[in-house]
Amino acid sequence: MEEHEEIITKDCDECEKICSSTLSDDCINCIGNRKFKILRLKNDLFTKEYDKKRRLLAVIPFFMDVRFDHRPEDLKPKENYFLTTGAKVDICESKDDVGYAYFIKIPEINVTFQELMDIKKEFDKFKESNITENEYIKKWFLGYGILEHLLRDPKVLEININPPGNKTPMRIVHADYDECVTNIYPSEDFLNYLATRLKINTGRPLNKAQPQLDGEILVGKGAKARVAAIADPFSVFGTGYSIRKHRERPWTLPLFMNNKMANSWFAGLMSLCIAHGRTFLSAGPRGSGKTSLLGSLLLEILPKYRILTIEDTQELPIAAYKKLGYDLLPLKVRSALLKEGMELPFDTGLRTSLRLGDSCLIIGEIRSKEAKVLYEAMRVGAMSNVVAGTVHSDSPYGVYDRVVNDLDVPKGSFKVTDLIIIVNQIKSTTGLSRKRRVIQVTEVLKDWQDEPKFQDLMVYDPKKDELVPTKDLLNGKSVLLKQIMERTSGYSGYKDLIRDIQLRGWAKDLHVKIAHDAEQLEAKYISKANILFAKLFELLKPLESKKSEKEFMAKFQKHLKALLDADLKLRKARKTAREQVEKQKKKQEEEMQKRISQKPLSDYTGGTGSKDGRLPDSTGILAQITSLQSSSGGFTDRLMDRLEYWAGYFKGVWSRFKAKDGMD
Repeated sequence: MEEHEEIITKDCDECEKICSSTLSDDCINCIGNRKFKILRLKNDLFTKEYDKKRRLLAVIPFFMDVRFDHRPEDLKPKENYFLTTGAKVDICESKDDVGYAYFIKIPEINVTFQELMDIKKEFDKFKESNITENEYIKKWFLGYGILEHLLRDPKVLEININPPGNKTPMRIVHADYDECVTNIYPSEDFLNYLATRLKINTGRPLNKAQPQLDGEILVGKGAKARVAAIADPFSVFGTGYSIRKHRERPWTLPLFMNNKMANSWFAGLMSLCIAHGRTFLSAGPRGSGKTSLLGSLLLEILPKYRILTIEDTQELPIAAYKKLGYDLLPLKVRSALLKEGMELPFDTGLRTSLRLGDSCLIIGEIRSKEAKVLYEAMRVGAMSNVVAGTVHSDSPYGVYDRVVNDLDVPKGSFKVTDLIIIVNQIKSTTGLSRKRRVIQVTEVLKDWQDEPKFQDLMVYDPKKDELVPTKDLLNGKSVLLKQIMERTSGYSGYKDLIRDIQLRGWAKDLHVKIAHDAEQLEAKYISKANILFAKLFELLKPLESKKSEKEFMAKFQKHLKALLDADLKLRKARKTAREQVEKQKKKQEEEMQKRISQKPLSDYTGGTGSKDGRLPDSTGILAQITSLQSSSGGFTDRLMDRLEYWAGYFKGVWSRFKAKDGMD
C-alpha cells in the first residue's frame, strides 16, 4: 500500500492557481508530488481542501477554525431541522453500522466573495482597535465559533472534542439519537483558543503542572455549558474537552413527569419532604440527570425562604431562579481538583455560609473531604431548612461508601441524611437507546452503629416503566414520615401523611394534563402553581374532612386552569402582534424593492449599470475568484481594483436613491 500523509498544508498567497476550483498538476508538483489524504491550500482569504482523488471538499473562510466533512452516500437521512443561528442540521443513520451521524451546515460557509473581502477589511481594523460590529468576527474571534451553533441546538446535550486537531471529529450526545459523530473537525488553533478562553474566564491554570480544568462558558444571553478540559501530559495527544450544556431554564417535576423520568408519587413525596425541611442527596453516575433533578426540586422550596447554593462550577441556572423571585445567594468555591487558587476552599465557603443566617442549603456536588464540614453542620442543627446536594454513586450503600470511606465523614454524621434518590439511565435490550429514570428513593434509618441500614420507599418497576411505592411506605413503616408527623401539627395519623403525598402528586399530575403545551410546564408556571397549592392548602385544610378535600381539589383545579388559560390567551395575543409587525415590515421592504426595480439603474448611477437597469446579483466565492483569474493583469491588482470599483459604485447608487426618494 502507498503511504499517505494525513494532511498537507501549503501557503498559496502569491499563487493565482488557488483561484481555480480544480487541483492542477502544477499544484501537485508544488508540493513535491507527495501523497496525501487531505491537501489544504491557503491564502489570506480562504482555505481550500482536496481529498486524495483531487476532489474539492470545502472552501473555508479565513475566520473559521474548523472544517466540515461531506456527507457520505451510504448514510440514510433520518431527520433535519434548522437552528435559530441559521444553521441546518441533518441527522443520518448508517446503513452498515450502528449509531447516527450529525451533519451541520452553517451559513458562514456560504459567504460571497464581496462579503469575505468586507470581513477581511473589518478584521484588519479589529486587530488594531479590538472593536467590531461584524457578527462573524464577534462569533469567531470574540465568541466560541462553532460552539455558538452547537450550543444553540436545543437537542444537543453534550459535546466531546478529542485530540489531535484536524483529525478527530467532534461527537455530541443528542436528546433523541443519543451519541452521534459530527462532520466537524476542530483545528489545533480552535483547541488552543478554547483553552485560553477558559483560563481567562476561570482564573484557573491549565498546563503541565495542572493538566485538568473545570470551567463554564456562556454563549449569547442564556446558553451555558460546563467544560472539563484535559491537557498534556495527562492527555496523550493534546488538549481535549467535554462540554455539557446546561438548560437555560430550570427543569421542573412536571417536565420530568411528562418524559416519564419521575411520576406523581415521587413528586408528592419530595414536595412533602422539602416542605418539612428534610435533607436528601441526589445520586447517580455521570450524565444520569442528578443535578437537573436537584434543580427541579429546588423549585419546590417556596420563594419566601432564602436559599444558599455552593458550587465550584456553576451548573444551576441561578439567574433564572432569581428572575422568578427566589431569594437566592450563589457562592462559588475552589474546585476540589485545585490545591491553590484565588477562590475560597470548599470548607471555608461552607463555614461562611453557616454564618449567613437561616437558609436552605444546596450543594452542587459533594466530592471532596471537606464534605464532613457539611455533615457536622447538619448534625448540630446549623441548618433548620432543606439541605441537599448531589454525589456520584449508583446505590444507597454506594453513597454511604463514598461519603464515609472516601470523604471521611463520620458514620454517625451520615445518619443526618434523610433520603437518597438514585437516578440512572435505563438501557434498551439492545443497548442502543437509553432513557433517564429515578430508579430508587431510600430513607436512611437511624438505629445502627457500624453498618448502615436503609429502607426503600419507592423502587423502579421495569414492567410499568415507573416508580412504585413500597409496602413499607404505604403500611406506615417509614421512619422519616413518622418523624414528620411527630413534629407537625395537623396530621391525625399516618394515613394523613400518605394522603398529603397523594394530593401533592395529584396537583403535579393535573398540571401536566391540563397544560396547553410544554411551555406551561416550565418553572415560571410551576412556581405559581406551588404558591397557589400552599395558600389553598393552608386556607381549606383538605386533610380534615372529605368535604374540605373535595373543595380544595375543585378550587385548585379551577384557579390553575384559569391561570393557564389566561397565559395561553396572552401568548396568542403577543404572537399575533409580532406577526403583524413582521408582516408590516416585510411589506415595507417589498415596496422599497419594487420602487428600486421599477426605475432604471441609470437614474441612480448617472448612466452606468446593467442592460436591464437592475442591480447585479452576488455570486459565490469560487465563481467570482475564477472570473478575476481569467482576466489579464496581476491578480492582486485586479482584485483590489474590482473591490474599489464596486464600493464606489454601490455608495453612489445608495446616495442617489436616497436623494431621489426624499430619504435625506
